[in-house]
Amino acid sequence: MIEDVLFGNITMPGEMIRIILAVLGTAVAAYYDVFNNKNVPDRFLYGFLALAFIANLYFYSEPLFIFSIAVALFITTLGYIFYRVGQIGGADVFVIASVMLLLPVPPSMADMPYNLPFIIPVLIFGGVLFALYVMATYGWRLYRKENARPRLVYLLMFLPYLLFAYVYVGSVLFAPVYFIILTVLFAATVFFMMYKEELTMLLAEKVPVESAEPEDVIAMELMDPETVKEYGISRLMTKELKEKLVSAKFGKIWIYTGLPQFLPFVLLGLFLALFFSKYLLFG
Repeated sequence: MIEDVLFGNITMPGEMIRIILAVLGTAVAAYYDVFNNKNVPDRFLYGFLALAFIANLYFYSEPLFIFSIAVALFITTLGYIFYRVGQIGGADVFVIASVMLLLPVPPSMADMPYNLPFIIPVLIFGGVLFALYVMATYGWRLYRKENARPRLVYLLMFLPYLLFAYVYVGSVLFAPVYFIILTVLFAATVFFMMYKEELTMLLAEKVPVESAEPEDVIAMELMDPETVKEYGISRLMTKELKEKLVSAKFGKIWIYTGLPQFLPFVLLGLFLALFFSKYLLFG
């Protein structure tokens, strides 16, 4: 079944309608993410996911339907784990699952030789753009701070990477697209390690517990470990945790209020994947 989808000559019924629904749904979610204080309405998220499932039923193709459900469940499970540890937002998980259901394999316009899950190039392109945005935006803000002190020792990590680059560029396996992606992700990793403490302080803010919202990410790194243990504070603020802290007159808590929005980059990744996915295979 999976082999038939991945390597068979399968087309998606209702392809253009699926693309339009995926783009519009992701665009609306990105709009709320940017202009509504990172708060995408639950009704919209449930509606988008339901619409994606209904579209999959309406344009029914048994192998594609089973494939899309299986991959969407896997992506959702993985996404939920990242959500619970505060790495991505709950809205991100809903939107990614919805796009996977609507576009389980690359559309014909992507001109792909085989049908890998379309969400993979979407997340690759979106992730690279997100990494570039974070390095540029927060790098500039850190540059303007007088007390920002990078750990320059981490720049030594570029020495083995330069050796890898020298070998890789001269090999028959060299692909410019993969090299660019690897370089951006590696540079982002070094950047985060160099400015880990400064970025934490830049992104976090101490706010009254009453002002915290469910799904806020708690900056546990800035809190006393004994306090965290005493009150059972986890990475993600929940309704139950907030009520517990309010009743205990906890006062203020460190929250990551400055985290960048990811859904606009999912939208950009979706556009790029529609036209440039094939370059991930051929470099």
